[in-house]
Amino acid sequence: MLTVDNYIDSIKANLEKHSDLLVGNLKNIITYNYFSEIDLLDSTAFIEPTNFEISIRMFTMDREANEVFYEGNDTTVFAGSVDIVPDVTYYQLIDNSLDDFLDNFY
Repeated sequence: MLTVDNYIDSIKANLEKHSDLLVGNLKNIITYNYFSEIDLLDSTAFIEPTNFEISIRMFTMDREANEVFYEGNDTTVFAGSVDIVPDVTYYQLIDNSLDDFLDNFY
């Protein structure tokens, strides 16, 4: 039977499998040569509830929350966005019970 507790436990377990990827990508992002017009980094989690997938993407922003891009010729300068964690499964249904999940639980 699907309960909130086992749903949350499943999410935790599945996301934990990708913590090394997350940490490694964050360590890599720290080393970027950022464009001088960038004021902050914004990370957003995108959740796809019907596929049970999550992705985390980082965006370079200015103080007005506009995404900053670099259009110069220096290939070592970074601005824009990058995946921190690509689409990964955060929950798996035990069997083909998607209808039950959507009708009775979600």
